[in-house]
Amino acid sequence: MDKKDLETQAAILINLFNSRRFKDTIQKGKILIKKFPNQLIFYNATALALSALGKNEEALKILKSALNLRPNDIFVLNNLGLIKSNTNQNKQSREYLEKAISINPNFMDALLNLGNLDLKEGKTEDAKKHLFNALKLSKSPETDVTINIALGNLHQQMGEFEKAMENYKIVNKINPLNAAADKSISIMHKYLSQDDPHLLSMTEKINRIKDKENLKLLYFSIGKAYEDIKDYERSFKFLKLGNNIADEQIKYNIQDDKNLFSELKKIFQKKIFDKIDKPQKKIIFILGMPRSGTTLIEQIISSHKDVCGAGELSYLEDSIKNLINFQPNKGEKFWKKLTDFNEFNYDKLKLLQSEYIDKLNAHDYKEEIITDKAPLNFRWIGFIKSIFPNSKIIHCNRDGMDTCYSNFKNAFSGRSLGFCYNLDKLGNYYNFYKDLMSFWKEKFKDEIYDLSYEKLINDNKQQIKKLLDFCELEWDENCLNHHKNKKVVATASLAQVRSPVYKSSINKWKNVENQLVDLKKIIN
Repeated sequence: MDKKDLETQAAILINLFNSRRFKDTIQKGKILIKKFPNQLIFYNATALALSALGKNEEALKILKSALNLRPNDIFVLNNLGLIKSNTNQNKQSREYLEKAISINPNFMDALLNLGNLDLKEGKTEDAKKHLFNALKLSKSPETDVTINIALGNLHQQMGEFEKAMENYKIVNKINPLNAAADKSISIMHKYLSQDDPHLLSMTEKINRIKDKENLKLLYFSIGKAYEDIKDYERSFKFLKLGNNIADEQIKYNIQDDKNLFSELKKIFQKKIFDKIDKPQKKIIFILGMPRSGTTLIEQIISSHKDVCGAGELSYLEDSIKNLINFQPNKGEKFWKKLTDFNEFNYDKLKLLQSEYIDKLNAHDYKEEIITDKAPLNFRWIGFIKSIFPNSKIIHCNRDGMDTCYSNFKNAFSGRSLGFCYNLDKLGNYYNFYKDLMSFWKEKFKDEIYDLSYEKLINDNKQQIKKLLDFCELEWDENCLNHHKNKKVVATASLAQVRSPVYKSSINKWKNVENQLVDLKKIIN
């Protein structure tokens, strides 16, 4: 095949990838790799398509074979760094990205990915430096959009909302159909009437946007706007449209979590594992259902002079999956793999602890007390009590209807909260969560602190005092001014937690009570 034909094949493959036809990209890419084993563009496109479908191990395998062919290829190094970051292998990710930049200091893609990795690890000054350098090197509207989204996310998570708005408005100007910018704007913006320019702009885009991902984000954004102006009927209509797309995208199977929760109870009914030696750092785990107040609690505790907030970390779940050699690429079920694994001995648990602490240390926290507020860690309480014997567990309680409705209103990043996009699945998941928490509280009794969201809102100072006592922390007035905390916040609550405590979020579900009749029957 001559050079022109080769370029044609490469263009076809890239077009398939850009059109999000990932299965077709993989199928064609694998054929082209066999036919042209020295053309690394085919390796890169195929690997990125595999990663987009969650098949990261296979993607990494293809990229490593490409790296064996050309160890200093900056594009392969960059893609390895990107996928390693996506799978929370941050140390290796940084090594690949920094190597790519050492070969070419003006390699924009690697600077962008390194900036996003810095933000992920809370290294905001480094993130700014790398993202602004990437923006200076950008030479196309497409990359301008990508980098401004990243900078907007950086400013937004730091609470610099005006700067974030500037970045997102640039995105809207370059590509009005990129609804990711609209979604981010809607989180920060308070809509006052149906004539709000941004609401009108979003409504005008509905019939122009063709791809479902952007349409989904637009629906959630419009739903939030109509809730602000108290048009709850329209709000629910658009939220339902957004949820329908997300539910179809993820295809969440609630039976898997039902089986997982059942298996966890079986494992820990048999015995409580021996507690291993405590690590140097003390972890405060803040957990519960998503949207139950976990972000607010972390803001309060991490305002303490001796505590650092690490945000939502997936490290514990990652380490458990790694320990049991869970490989979803092979069609495995997590709960089934857990059932078949019978080696939770001292050495294995110590390995879990070491992996978690190693990943935590990559963040370079100086404090010895760290918060981890990944809500779904409620599933792993049995492991936490063994692996981190000096840890504290705070379980956030919130009214079930408010919790479920708040989840239904949000489009979360990633696929781990697939139960949120269908009211029946959401209600049943909530019941499974309540049942598992009852099991843990019976097993560990006073070692789990139940914190009522409603009590915290209505009796702020007294509840914070009790919370700090449980965590064995002395009183710190800063905890009352948690809205001034400059910690990076990357969750759906990033705007709310920058404000003093308010009561308007209590009983918010009653605004759409007629649409939630079936949900109420499920969880009551």
